Amino acid sequence: MMKLAVRQQRYRLKKTFFDPFPLHLVMKTSPINSMSDKQWIDLVESWKAPEKMDICQTNKDNRDNVMLHQTTGSQSYMVFVENIGDKYSGHEPDAFDLFKDCHYNKKTKGYTPAVQAAIAQMENKLSTTTESEAPKVVNQVVADVLAERTRKNQFLCNVGIEIAQPTSSEQNGAVPDLQAENAKLRSIINTQHRQIDDLTMKVHETEEGRIGTKKRQVRSKLSWKRNLN
Repeated sequence: MMKLAVRQQRYRLKKTFFDPFPLHLVMKTSPINSMSDKQWIDLVESWKAPEKMDICQTNKDNRDNVMLHQTTGSQSYMVFVENIGDKYSGHEPDAFDLFKDCHYNKKTKGYTPAVQAAIAQMENKLSTTTESEAPKVVNQVVADVLAERTRKNQFLCNVGIEIAQPTSSEQNGAVPDLQAENAKLRSIINTQHRQIDDLTMKVHETEEGRIGTKKRQVRSKLSWKRNLN
């Protein structure tokens, strides 16, 4: 957990203090008190390595190829779904509701063209769905549209919705419940993400407390010296 928390902190440092600047303008001193100047320089040198920069560029290109960008931010899907639960008082949100919420951009107050097209296609297919058929049919429609538009979309699995995918081996009655295993694994990962977020917050609070204590000690020492004089 500590390793993941440190990795997350390094990601934020890189995004804020390294990526926006040309290499010759990157800071030479540590931007945070919990890291020494030498540690910062070593970290910057690792980011500047050609192999590392090639990997980062490849990852960036892969992200650019994603058509349906989620807008849940640093939150995992499951945490995001829990936080918007109050919005759906009286009924449980289905896959279509969650898809719209998880892809709505609050900054632009709307959807990207690709997401808008997917929503329109879903609405068109759902126009003939009766109330008694929902939410099972709704979930299946969302799964079908995502399958048409993406190669390996994990949205439904990420939000905890399982869709049956019959296969030839299932017809023989010998298919392991892989979706249940995936949902269980996803739940464990989301729990770890929440724990990491809590741990990161505690690390920051501890660091801020340490800095505050050090400042008070310095002020107390200066005050004591003035009283002696």
